[in-house]
Amino acid sequence: MDFNVRNIKDRFGSRGVRMFALAVALAVASAVGFELHGKALAQQGQAQLPSPQDLSRTFINVAKQIKPAVVNIDVVEKTKRASIRMPEGFPQIPGFGDTPRRQKGTGSGVVISSDGYILTNNHVAGDAEQINVKLGDGREFKARIVGKDSETDLAVIKIDAQNLSFAKLGNSDNLEQGEWVIALGSPFGLQQTMTAGIVSATGRDLGAGAGQFTNYIQTDASINPGNSGGPLVNMQGEVVGINTLIFSQTGTSAGVGFAIPSNLATKVYAQLIKSGKVTRGYLGVTLQPISPSLARTVGYSGTEGAVVGDLSKNDSPAAQAGLRSGDVIVEFDGKRVTSPKQLTEIVADTPVGKASVVKYVRDGHTETATIKLGERPPRSGEDDPVDQGEPEEQGGKLGASLSNVTPEFARQLKLKVLTGVVIQNVLADGPAADAGLLRGDVIHRVNRVPITNRQDFFGAMSSLKGEKEITLQVERNGQLQFVAVTLE
Repeated sequence: MDFNVRNIKDRFGSRGVRMFALAVALAVASAVGFELHGKALAQQGQAQLPSPQDLSRTFINVAKQIKPAVVNIDVVEKTKRASIRMPEGFPQIPGFGDTPRRQKGTGSGVVISSDGYILTNNHVAGDAEQINVKLGDGREFKARIVGKDSETDLAVIKIDAQNLSFAKLGNSDNLEQGEWVIALGSPFGLQQTMTAGIVSATGRDLGAGAGQFTNYIQTDASINPGNSGGPLVNMQGEVVGINTLIFSQTGTSAGVGFAIPSNLATKVYAQLIKSGKVTRGYLGVTLQPISPSLARTVGYSGTEGAVVGDLSKNDSPAAQAGLRSGDVIVEFDGKRVTSPKQLTEIVADTPVGKASVVKYVRDGHTETATIKLGERPPRSGEDDPVDQGEPEEQGGKLGASLSNVTPEFARQLKLKVLTGVVIQNVLADGPAADAGLLRGDVIHRVNRVPITNRQDFFGAMSSLKGEKEITLQVERNGQLQFVAVTLE
């Protein structure tokens, strides 16, 4: 059949003609659109999918650009004392056999200036009494420590040289997950080694033990012993991180490595060059995250902020401004507070001595205070809890044995709050154990009820009326904190 307009009109009428015309138009448009889309995809593919040769050439160019600035660092650490045990059967004489020992180590670094300033890890060079630096061209120099910062595990060392090739510190905030990066250094002493991978994640918080002020870059570029202090580099040849640690059960690369972001390294580097140390603002509080049970306990209806668990001293900046345990800090110096870590970072970056306005919630009411920041002191160790003797009564729902705090116990442990109940034993499968409570912890409050003795504690527990989620204020090692407990 001849499908012309006359035949269609004779067979289907005017409406049929219109439908046929519409179908033809759609078919033509689809064909044209498909062709244009295919051309666009082809053009896009040519831009986004370089050939293997092009990709290799990019890596080669980056290596040529950055390698002259990458150095090998050999150190001799300060003298340590090593106790030699006598053979079995011989008397063990205290102090006998103690002998000086020198420990050698190796790591990496990256030259940041033409006159010899080098950025590396504190755990590479921080305790060294002798530092030897070998440049990419084979020249060797003695180096000295300019400054170090254990909080971020960064250090700056200096060699006496001029006109050196040096690396550019990039903007780590621009890094994206999936972006190609290169790690350079001296793994196992193999100098000028280059490995490649991608950014596995950014902003990794590995806890205070791994760096309270560091949101690490995670990468699967191989990082091994000896890579520490070397640069993590983007495809523009810019240093975006300083390689510092790995997660591994074997001690070698398992594809989970971490680097200190270059933006943090830039700030630390500037302070170490200027004064040999890093100065940070200090509130003088310990902070805890918001949880539903803790929010109920302190009378807070929000989900963001940082709870003041304790104040470090009575004369700390926060204490002098009137803050106390249980306050929820929601704003600092005009910036909204979302978490304890975020607040800690903001405070640390605020100049010492600056008067900053703090907004906080206490018992459901929003209040403000002006705090003049102090200087953050060095980290110190913790004291061990002191035994209190045999337990006198079982802690019922809590799954722990409790005794009254005595004046002697309070004096020995230097308690901040001189009354309460001390945990003597914790049942292995009880709520106290599940919440992480320990023998020697002192309970001062159950929810909002102050606890001075066992009678107060059991009275508070019996008045819960079926509540399964409670919050205890606990003192441990001289520090107050809130602990959420789920009762059985």
